[in-house]
Amino acid sequence: MTIARISRFGATVPCLVMVALLAGCEGWNRQHDYAVADVAPPPEDAEPTRSTNTSTANFADMVEDMMVTRKEFLTQVKSLQSAYLAAGDSVKANWCRRLAWQLDEVLNYPFLSAAPVEHRVDVAPVQSIPEADRLYDEALGIYKQVALIPLAGALEVNKEKARTALVTFKRILKEYPKSDKVDEAAFYCGEIYKEYLREEDPDDELSVRYYQWAAALNPEIPLPARFQCAVVYDFRRHDRAKAIELYHQVMELEEAGNQSNVRFSATRVEQLTDEEYSHLKPEDRPRAVVGEPRSGDTPDSSTGGIKRTSEQEPPLEPTPAP
Repeated sequence: MTIARISRFGATVPCLVMVALLAGCEGWNRQHDYAVADVAPPPEDAEPTRSTNTSTANFADMVEDMMVTRKEFLTQVKSLQSAYLAAGDSVKANWCRRLAWQLDEVLNYPFLSAAPVEHRVDVAPVQSIPEADRLYDEALGIYKQVALIPLAGALEVNKEKARTALVTFKRILKEYPKSDKVDEAAFYCGEIYKEYLREEDPDDELSVRYYQWAAALNPEIPLPARFQCAVVYDFRRHDRAKAIELYHQVMELEEAGNQSNVRFSATRVEQLTDEEYSHLKPEDRPRAVVGEPRSGDTPDSSTGGIKRTSEQEPPLEPTPAP
């Protein structure tokens, strides 16, 4: 009897263990989902989901907002400069002046136009205006203090003079657009950017625009606007086609009566256009040496020399002994 109970008990234990395992934490009344999860990889051409934004920025409005903010800030900076000057703090006043200069350059650098900011429809050299003439003489005098001294533009004190001259030339363009000095004022703005303020115009965009505007204001301008513009395109921008076009204009117009510039323009046009035979370029083919055999030559037993068989190249005449 004892053996029979033990046998029944031994059969009951596995049944209880099986029930417990089937129940688990899901409880007696919850059904287990035996469906196999889909573990297939995604298609090879599937792309991650990206947010699509097809709207285009309104650059005109963005620049307009920036300019309004800049003008308001510039007004505050100038007021602060005046306050520092009145308080006798020249150091901080100078900081404000430099900041105002940089802010003014933001406006001067045209984001939406291919012309300088002073380029307005009513700008034209039509009459002599005494105040404009006075400003021109003042700016030109400051400019010559820098331009007449070799390598002076690298010094910060002379760059400050160049900036002062630039501001004065721009005053003529802004305040006296009908002055007969506007074309020359535009030219000198280009000169100052090109020669002395490269950090304000690292891509030479402003210098080119002022040179081109000067020539457009007065096609017979007595200053080398086209030539200087050609030099920028030639040696800084490496725009061969534009440089050649401007060099041709210099030669055709004999710009400013400067024959040296005309000769230089002719030389550069020849160098830039004559690819193979220009005497201004190094020759690819080595020069023949007298008495040295060339391709196609055969020995001449009668003379002991070289018999020239090519009809295209005549034999070289020996150089007579002195």
